[in-house]
Amino acid sequence: MMSGEALTCEANKAIVRRIYEEGYNRGDVSIYEVLYQPNFVHHSKTIHDVEAGAAGEAESMIRFRQAIPDVEFTILDQIAERDLVATRLRINGNPTGQFGDVGPEGGVFDVQAMVLFRMEDGRVAEEWLFLNGGTDLRTDNAR
Repeated sequence: MMSGEALTCEANKAIVRRIYEEGYNRGDVSIYEVLYQPNFVHHSKTIHDVEAGAAGEAESMIRFRQAIPDVEFTILDQIAERDLVATRLRINGNPTGQFGDVGPEGGVFDVQAMVLFRMEDGRVAEEWLFLNGGTDLRTDNAR
């Protein structure tokens, strides 16, 4: 039988999986209002001309999917402890538009990323993205 903390950690991991599976992979914007705290803070945004909070995350997802329509977010690993969820991802697709540093001239977009989420009352309160040594979205995996 799982402890209360273990159950909470599993529930937190499931929330993060929904963000990638339903939000980024399927384009469901409704999950952002449901899964993010109203005062959500993204500490390492890759684009900055979106509003704060869940609405800004939804807008970022829409614009990312417009730039890379066939994008696939694959969760490789997840670790949860207390109110934190660390998720290692593979993000790949073929850019047809521009998103931050990513554009169609760069070829296939295929990177691995580490994302740390802080949860609060069953919703995402904070997020940190670590991508190839920083937050520049590039198709060059060699760096």
